[in-house]
Amino acid sequence: MSHSLFENAEILSMYTRAQAIEDGVLVDMTAEPFGDLAREAGLKWPITMTSTAFHAFVAVSDTKGHSCQDIKGRWWDVVWMFRRTRREISPLEARWSVCVRDPDGRVRQKQLKCVSGPADDGEPCLTFMLPDED
Repeated sequence: MSHSLFENAEILSMYTRAQAIEDGVLVDMTAEPFGDLAREAGLKWPITMTSTAFHAFVAVSDTKGHSCQDIKGRWWDVVWMFRRTRREISPLEARWSVCVRDPDGRVRQKQLKCVSGPADDGEPCLTFMLPDED
């Protein structure tokens, strides 16, 4: 007979995914201007990104290095490369690389991590983050 250590434990505090989005800790990548881009790439589950990963991979600055860069195009690069490598990786956690143009104009290959798990309603969702985040 197996019992969970937390089976009858009282929940003292809970920080939900919705609260993290509201606080700016997570960015909802299904909201505008991103809309259905992830679904077009073949991803069915809702996706959020940590704010740090969002600013490193998707956000566009006003610098000369980001001229001709587009926030939706950068997001497409992230989801497309994730989709291309998804078949070869674990169902719970994945790592993949994306070439990103930094604000200084240099193109660098950087790594992202995806963790899959339940959303607040128990439905599956994906969270994209930097490799050292959890």
